[in-house]
Amino acid sequence: MYTQFQKQTLDLGKQFAEQACKAQLAALKGIAEIQSLQVKALESQAKANLAFVADSFEVREVQDLTALWPKGLDFARDAVESAYATGQQVIGIAQKTAEQIGELTRTGLKAANDAAAAPAKKAR
Repeated sequence: MYTQFQKQTLDLGKQFAEQACKAQLAALKGIAEIQSLQVKALESQAKANLAFVADSFEVREVQDLTALWPKGLDFARDAVESAYATGQQVIGIAQKTAEQIGELTRTGLKAANDAAAAPAKKAR
């Protein structure tokens, strides 16, 4: 009786460790995707910022300043649109990662339930 309990406990511990490792791997992959996405967005925004600053340094007269105003508005709109799109992609990656972890949890619990119920079925 004790040997059977010990074996079930060890098997359950092993399953838990495997599921935890898989969940951590899925979370780290999601974090890496999000980090890569944010770095690309940051690089793009930095390039746009430098381009706008370069244009603003060329302003010498009032006419140049009035021509720069629409460029500034376009720059601001593009920055907001880019930030929104990046945020949506981050949410999508986070949701996908959460679904993967949820599926791992479901399969782990099902396997643990099946493993615990197997000796009871044999005893019948």
